[in-house]
Amino acid sequence: MCIETMFGNTHPSQRPFRPWILLSLWVLMGWTLLASRLLSTAAETERPADFVRLDHVIPDIVLDLKYATADNFTGQVVAGYETPACWITRAAANALVKVQEELRPMGLSLMVFDAFRPQKAVDFFVAWSLKPDETATIKARYYPKLAKKDLFPQGFISEKSGHTRGSAVDLTLCSLSNDTPPQPLDMGAPFDFFGEASATFFPELSGQQRSNRLLLKTLMEKNGFKPYTVEWWHFTLRDEPYPETYFDFLLAP
Repeated sequence: MCIETMFGNTHPSQRPFRPWILLSLWVLMGWTLLASRLLSTAAETERPADFVRLDHVIPDIVLDLKYATADNFTGQVVAGYETPACWITRAAANALVKVQEELRPMGLSLMVFDAFRPQKAVDFFVAWSLKPDETATIKARYYPKLAKKDLFPQGFISEKSGHTRGSAVDLTLCSLSNDTPPQPLDMGAPFDFFGEASATFFPELSGQQRSNRLLLKTLMEKNGFKPYTVEWWHFTLRDEPYPETYFDFLLAP
């Protein structure tokens, strides 16, 4: 049906407002978005063949998967981490192999806090940030100078995470010895501390803390990763294989 048939030959300013047209468009757009989301979700829940267990690729790497425990900024096991395993794309794992090879002669190792993160975990973080209740001890430890609502604009929490694409990793350096448990190096601020001290080039670090951060950053960049300057522990593979795809598959082995 042409425009003239719908409205007649009246001047545009004289044509009556037709709310049903807008309503029809909104309904059509809503169904289109819903169908797209359902198709996307179905595809993203499948784990691609080029995802690997990091501890299988690097047997001596140290894993400290914080979100599989209550030792994190939410104070509880995060949704999706009930049966944890450290998955990552093979490309990112191969790059980490090179970093670990450079660290071994120094008596050091990578200590990984998180790698692939399912979308359900990201949704959990968002829901947590919107709840008004807070635990004083957790706030003092992780975000003493910020309100929950400020974690989004500050870049610490978002509705989409690079981790969910499978080639981002949160990690630090630690001692590697057969005689003593691994000890993380002093980086001047703990993992998931939401504050200015977590910025890579925070000016108030001691000489040793600055040196430790620089060693981590240098080795990661040398082997194909790019840093996130708001968080000293966060790195993403430059040539990640899934730059636009967010996954939500189970972490279970």
